[in-house]
Amino acid sequence: MTRDKQLAVGALALMLFGGLAVKQFRDDSKIGSRAAQDAALPKLESTDGADKLTVTNGEKGTFVLEKKGENWSLVSPIAAKGNGQNIKLALDNIKELKVREQISSNPDADLLKNYELDAAKGVRVLIEKGGKAVVDATFGKSGGRGQLLTVAGTPGIFAAIGFSNFLFTRDAKGWRDIEVLKFEDEKTTGLHYEVGGKTLDFALDGAAWKGTEGGKPLERFDGEKVKDALRSIKQLNADDFGGTKTDAELGLDKPVSVVTVTLKEGPALKVTVGGETASKGRWVKRDGAAEATALPSYAVDWLVPDAARFQKPAPDAGK
Repeated sequence: MTRDKQLAVGALALMLFGGLAVKQFRDDSKIGSRAAQDAALPKLESTDGADKLTVTNGEKGTFVLEKKGENWSLVSPIAAKGNGQNIKLALDNIKELKVREQISSNPDADLLKNYELDAAKGVRVLIEKGGKAVVDATFGKSGGRGQLLTVAGTPGIFAAIGFSNFLFTRDAKGWRDIEVLKFEDEKTTGLHYEVGGKTLDFALDGAAWKGTEGGKPLERFDGEKVKDALRSIKQLNADDFGGTKTDAELGLDKPVSVVTVTLKEGPALKVTVGGETASKGRWVKRDGAAEATALPSYAVDWLVPDAARFQKPAPDAGK
């Protein structure tokens, strides 16, 4: 090999090794930059054992929920039994949250507003345990980069995955316990109606149901219809609350029906059925409840029945 060729090969090798060195330096820089960024990402503490949840949601206001013993209560803006299932879903969702990257290290007020992370649009979630904040984050827009958020104590705007916005943007009804009536239909012993001045009584006699209207045996009685009725009303959930409205305003002072369910164990369950709601449901009030509630239209079918609902067709009905 001539000297010129040796010099050319040497120069090529030098360029190659130099390029590799530069590439390695850049790769190392990227790794270092990524490691530094990961270290700067906020770490949210576990929500296990949380006993207070405060959600501030723009114009919807602030909802404060507290746990005493095993039960949650809504303490503001009104005092009511809390919806334990909805609260659990919200707390569990925060545990699924993964912060992936930083979008801005020093956002100004305009950027926060643009990303809906300001007080007017942002959804602030404050979770406490024993008086200590374990999560204090505000959630804004979501898009291709994920759910945008800010975290108290960590400057910047971040993007995360795993957040379910609808679990936190509920109104007061969504944080309240919606149970109106709940029982096991196979543990019932009787079903009693007062409808339109008439009475319908159904009692379990051994394994069979017996039915009367006004104290007299109901003609062509069909015991299977009682089972249908019990299945329909064994779990009733409200879709609205009466608030400060009076019984007269809700038609409960002159009920269209009063339904009583007797059980093998425990006290009887009694529900008074009042006027129609705007959505063709009914206002109802369970004995012992402090407030009336509304049931959706599909849930009231067996609360205001007539005797015919519990009868077999007449022999000549086909004709």
